Amino acid sequence: MESSARRLPSGWSHSRVSAIIFVAACYAVTWLAWAGFHSVAATGKMWAFWAFLLVTVWSPTFIALAVAMLFDGLSGLVTLLQRLFRLPSSAWSWYIAAIVLPSSSVLVATLLARALHQGAPLIAMEALLPTMVIQLGTGALGEELGWRGFLLPLLQRGASPVTSALIMSVLWSLWHSPSFFFPGLPQVFISPFAFLAMVTAFGVFLSLIFNKTKGHILGTILAHFVLNTSLALGGAHFGNVLWWSLAGTFSLLACWSGFMLSQTSGPTAED
Repeated sequence: MESSARRLPSGWSHSRVSAIIFVAACYAVTWLAWAGFHSVAATGKMWAFWAFLLVTVWSPTFIALAVAMLFDGLSGLVTLLQRLFRLPSSAWSWYIAAIVLPSSSVLVATLLARALHQGAPLIAMEALLPTMVIQLGTGALGEELGWRGFLLPLLQRGASPVTSALIMSVLWSLWHSPSFFFPGLPQVFISPFAFLAMVTAFGVFLSLIFNKTKGHILGTILAHFVLNTSLALGGAHFGNVLWWSLAGTFSLLACWSGFMLSQTSGPTAED
């Protein structure tokens, strides 16, 4: 059978087509889920809220698996899954950084918001474990195999780690756009610009963790989980003051991450 690469239009690389299909499918599924569930969710039906959330956050994983299988067959599927299931690399300090740096950035932003009279109670202790389970089972696990494990290595085949990090991060942040119009999600109550700036900055940091752990998404899963859980703990009113503070602290983290990535002559993640 003729390979997918041979059927591509002149000038179109295997990586470019895979990346475009992945991004287009992620955006399409998210907006279709929004169209299908937002009206029902507005009536207070929690099943519609959870359906939208789960379809959205898990779509990057399943789309990445499908595209990998489509273009590279079983070997492509195995390569992608190895980025999740293989043993951690020896770069233990970067797994620690994946935990410490996002939580520290959230802490600084929370303290800034409290200093500006935007404090709020912490969540109750009995809600801590369910909160952690929800945060792990949604964005932390659902998004990383697609955006970092699949798209980022494709981008790095044709661009520098810094450029690839910026492209992936902008695409990832804009992918969250339907959340601003979906009832029950916190994005409804915060500035889209602050949210998008913060997520883009965080994406650059995730690119650094991915590369420094040699393409192992356990590190980015840890960072994503720590970020979401730290935000869910409370301590500051979940509004624009907190989110602009987060945009500031994570922008500083992104600048450092970009500098670290710029010291890499080529992609360090395994293809």
